[in-house]
Amino acid sequence: MSIPYFKSNHDWEAFTQIFDSQWHCKRALLNRVKDDLFPGYEWHSLTPKSMEVINDIVSNLVYEVERQFKETHQDYKTDDDEIFIPYRSFKENVLEALNEALTPYELQYKNECDTLACADHLTDE
Repeated sequence: MSIPYFKSNHDWEAFTQIFDSQWHCKRALLNRVKDDLFPGYEWHSLTPKSMEVINDIVSNLVYEVERQFKETHQDYKTDDDEIFIPYRSFKENVLEALNEALTPYELQYKNECDTLACADHLTDE
């Protein structure tokens, strides 16, 4: 989804208010998980992988909590909620797609040659 072309300043302000609210909520949740997993650590001292794990935990929990909340608070449910898709990270989805695309190729050529022999026949036209 992209940022819409706003028809008025009022629409822009409404959009940014929602963004600010969502950002404050997400930041609070990220800090809460960071502080539980890495007490006393500041963000700048964490590795990128640690930050990624924290973000994945928060995203997964928000997804699960929202689903459970809507199950117990039916007045929040929408038609889209009937379609349950388990949360997975973008990275997991890309890896799965790449594996599915590469597997037929690997199976086709894996048994035909070893690594050194493959290099020879791949250059032959």
